[in-house]
Amino acid sequence: MKSEKKQVVGGALLSYILIVLNAVYGLLITPYILSRLGTVEYGMYKTVASLSSSLMILDLGLGGTVTRYIAKYKSDNREKDIPNLIAILFLEATIVLLLVTIVCTGVYSQLGNIYKATFTSDQLAHAKKLFLVLSINMLLCIIENVVNGIVTGYNDFLFGNGIKLVRLGCRILLVFIVLQFYPNSMGLVLINLTLTSVFLMIEIYWAFVKHKTRVRFEHWDASLFSESFKYTLLIFSTSIVNQVNGNLDNIVIGAVVSAAAVAVYSMGLTIFGMFQQLSTAISGVLLPSIIGILEEKDGLKKVQKTIVNTGRVQFCLLGAAFVGFAVLGKNFIYLWLGDGFQDVYYITLILMIPSIFELCVNACLAVLKAKNLLGFQTVALLSTTVLNAFITYFGTRKFGYFAACFGTAVSWTIGSLILMNLYYYKKFGFPMLKIYQSIIGKTWVALLVPAIVLSIVNRYCPVTWIAFAFECLLFVIIYLVILLKAGLTESELAQVRGRVLKRKEKL
Repeated sequence: MKSEKKQVVGGALLSYILIVLNAVYGLLITPYILSRLGTVEYGMYKTVASLSSSLMILDLGLGGTVTRYIAKYKSDNREKDIPNLIAILFLEATIVLLLVTIVCTGVYSQLGNIYKATFTSDQLAHAKKLFLVLSINMLLCIIENVVNGIVTGYNDFLFGNGIKLVRLGCRILLVFIVLQFYPNSMGLVLINLTLTSVFLMIEIYWAFVKHKTRVRFEHWDASLFSESFKYTLLIFSTSIVNQVNGNLDNIVIGAVVSAAAVAVYSMGLTIFGMFQQLSTAISGVLLPSIIGILEEKDGLKKVQKTIVNTGRVQFCLLGAAFVGFAVLGKNFIYLWLGDGFQDVYYITLILMIPSIFELCVNACLAVLKAKNLLGFQTVALLSTTVLNAFITYFGTRKFGYFAACFGTAVSWTIGSLILMNLYYYKKFGFPMLKIYQSIIGKTWVALLVPAIVLSIVNRYCPVTWIAFAFECLLFVIIYLVILLKAGLTESELAQVRGRVLKRKEKL
């Protein structure tokens, strides 16, 4: 087993590679899928897939619960109690699987009533078949989340992210091959089901053979069950927020507007999803480490430093992505998708603006999970999610998909940005304004200059892929030069020099 530091750094590096591969999938494979299926069938597929994905909240966040308690037991030197812990959590998973099966059966029986206004009879019949396969895949994903939670709890981020990388590569290859000979959305869902089944078996082998994890029920721990189930419910409530923000829009648009409108909105969500992933490469591997830091003396002060350090990296990436898209996004959308998708640019920007600052400090969420203090977040985000659902449902009827993305943006601004930052200050004493000031630093200068230059250059460049590539390269060069000259702190520059020298020595 490699050291924890190597696992965290290696896991983060694999996360960034995964982001690049996801970008390849989103930018190259998504238009290919759209061209093979057509706008209407693709929109129908995304509608049903969003409905199925929204039911994934019923897994109650079991994977996160397993990760948190295994990491905590290791930190408390209670490794001998882990087999009993996993046995109790698998009992919870069995209950959840039965619950999901019942709910999926009920939703399947009501699909005709949900989409009778926007789907034809043939489309409804096809949608039911898609939903059936997606439901089976969802049940397997719940088991996979628990197994993956075991691997992550042991700080094995290299395998956890590595298997995701291989899986996505296989998906890209299979989508390209299958849709060549079978251009149907059923092919897509069967690919997902096949990959889930195969990689679930690999993860089970790794968790229980390589890590020698044991599931052994030794005694009933009522306090553990109560505490873990409470934590699971809080994770579940947070999942509701994520699923509503990620899938409710497509479900409502598909039921109220049309399947074609879902196709347009989904493209905005695809780009926004890539934007979000830039922030999770580091924060996604922090939970076990933060649990250990909080056990130390002055743990909160040390965690605050971690929040700033990770936030700096995340803002450098997110800020560049946001400014680059704001300046060059219109040309990119036209080149990528063609006519009829101009609204994707505005949908994406509306979603990006309120989320960029929240994503920069998402390491704070690891603190909440580590200290089992998710109650306020649950109440705050559920409240704003109700507001989002209200705006989306009633606004979409008059303003279409713009009402949906506006509702999501308002929800994030009030819940994640305002209320949660106030909570971090009141509960932990985190000076959030000072933290944001430290995170942004002088990076804004490195973002402003290339934005101005590119705005001028963009007026005189033709709308072609070659011109677009040139503008992107110009943006990156100007941004990196100014970032190194004026955007980074002295300590960050020293770290960069140290890494460069170390790399030279190895070469």
